[in-house]
Amino acid sequence: MRRSRHTPRVYIPPSSPLPQILLGVMALFSIVIVLFGHWHIVQSDPQTPTLPDGGNVQEFAKRISYKPMEDISRVSFQGNQYGEELPEQHIVAKEAKIIPNNDVLQPKISFPTAPEFDTDGKTRLHIVFSTDCSDYQHWQSYALFFRAMKVGQPGHVTRIASGCSDKETKYVKAWHEEHITKAMSPKFDIHFTPHFSSVKDENGNSKGNYDFFNKPYGLEHWMENGVGMGVDPATGTMKDEDVVIILIDPDMALLKPIGADFSNVNNDIIFKSLRGKNLKHKSRVTHGSPFAATYGFGNQWQTKVNIAGIAGSDSPALEVTESESLSFYTVGPPYIATARDMYSISVKWAEFAPKVHNEYPHLLAEMFAYCLAAAHTKLPHTLVDSLMVSCTGCTEGWALLDNIPSDEVCEFPGSMKTGDRVPHVIHFCQRYMAGEWFFGKRKLPKDFFTCEHPLLATPPKNLASIDYKVLPSKKEKVVIGTRAAKQEAFMICGLTVFLNDAAEFFKENHCSGVTGTRLDKSLNLFLTF
Repeated sequence: MRRSRHTPRVYIPPSSPLPQILLGVMALFSIVIVLFGHWHIVQSDPQTPTLPDGGNVQEFAKRISYKPMEDISRVSFQGNQYGEELPEQHIVAKEAKIIPNNDVLQPKISFPTAPEFDTDGKTRLHIVFSTDCSDYQHWQSYALFFRAMKVGQPGHVTRIASGCSDKETKYVKAWHEEHITKAMSPKFDIHFTPHFSSVKDENGNSKGNYDFFNKPYGLEHWMENGVGMGVDPATGTMKDEDVVIILIDPDMALLKPIGADFSNVNNDIIFKSLRGKNLKHKSRVTHGSPFAATYGFGNQWQTKVNIAGIAGSDSPALEVTESESLSFYTVGPPYIATARDMYSISVKWAEFAPKVHNEYPHLLAEMFAYCLAAAHTKLPHTLVDSLMVSCTGCTEGWALLDNIPSDEVCEFPGSMKTGDRVPHVIHFCQRYMAGEWFFGKRKLPKDFFTCEHPLLATPPKNLASIDYKVLPSKKEKVVIGTRAAKQEAFMICGLTVFLNDAAEFFKENHCSGVTGTRLDKSLNLFLTF
């Protein structure tokens, strides 16, 4: 939001026990500054709302290792210094602060208009991602939209925001219009849904919160009520069944566009199914043939819950063997399917998610519910290893990046070109460490995309050559291998480049004339512990 450099802005917290005479003095002081000075007192607004090769089953564990994804519970709208976690409430700083002027901003950045269709010239694509209204997922949403614009993602991108209050909805909608739709693309939309994350007891009373209910319920709500979506009441099917829906997470940064074609054997690494060496895999998303990323939780969606009790004693999911489970249903986002198939899955996903959570009240409950819904609706997925990188030391799409020389790993993310052999997304759900450098999404300040916040410090170019990491909280050095060092460095350097690019875009488009705008790259997350 733009503010005149001549307009001082002071916020006194409501809890401050200041007498009226002092408030009068402050108001008079503000008037004097307007008339005679050029200072600008910057302070966050407390009302501003700020997510089949024939091998045996045991061999699966050797190919795909699994690390628990970092807990991403809700945090406050206004985080304090450098992303320290705070109670679930709006937090305001104790004092107003003066930030000096800095250099004149460069002209606004613009990017070529993204194509309307996929590479075949006819398939329509629509990326969607689910969030709540916290500032924690607000900054992730901005970064995701920016990367979609930067890589030229075809089609539309929609944020599904669940559980916003009326006040939050009004603010977020206006902010989205100004900073996303107008500044980036009119095809970047936001869809609001009711609150879905309550955990209910047998009597329907709320007994807790599980934020990830927003994903299945939010997806179903958008598919039934979103712009361009809708269900035919006569048939119960989607009015537009052919558009390809790509469901991703807010903590994903696009490295290249995601489409429906996975036929490029040089760039697309399809998971080698365990059901038979000669089983041909699909190469394109079509009706009845969804795709998704390979995840490493095995067949836990079968073993951790009572499938018959959740999906019924006649559920087709009961017929899925362990080998078939590992071959076709051990999936996670990005999920890619035609609207016909995605809606069929979403209905059962929303139905099964609370039941799965009731039996398995843990982080991956909604993911297990998706696997169960896909099996129940007889929609086996083609698993794609190369859709993402996230877990260092795992298989995923790292094979596409292994040939980057160590001394070029940190420069590569800032110099990627169309056609480079890279995964589709970085999924930054882990904590990444190399040398005395660190990235964790929970440590990024919630107000990172503002005029007043500094950029991330730039890691050294040789970070991938450092064969150890220092655990920030313990300052303990741990030796890591060469490949792990490259992967950790790629994540840290890549995320630094992508977030700084997005922050610079924000400042260049929204901070012209705002005194106190900062362009210095001084935020080192390792030093925030």
